[in-house]
Amino acid sequence: MKKIIYSLPFIIILFISCREGIVDFPDDSKTGTLFISSSPVGAEIFFESNKTGKVTPDSLIILQPGSYNLKLHLPGYPDENFSVNVQSGQRKYINISFSGY
Repeated sequence: MKKIIYSLPFIIILFISCREGIVDFPDDSKTGTLFISSSPVGAEIFFESNKTGKVTPDSLIILQPGSYNLKLHLPGYPDENFSVNVQSGQRKYINISFSGY
């Protein structure tokens, strides 16, 4: 019985400290996700004319519904510009083949 009494504060502290590490993720049903790949891979991804720091294959997450302009840049190939419409809760997969590949 003494072991249980001495263990109880430890268990309570352990339970409380574990609560600190819980991460809340945003509600995916209100945003969209784009999964972008290319042939060949390694193209820089530009979102609304801004560098994202990402290269294909990669994804753009937590996008508000709407229409967006994207560009893929791969040295040695013409840039690929395209528009995409994102809807709530949608996961869209895009594969771009560069000309001449």
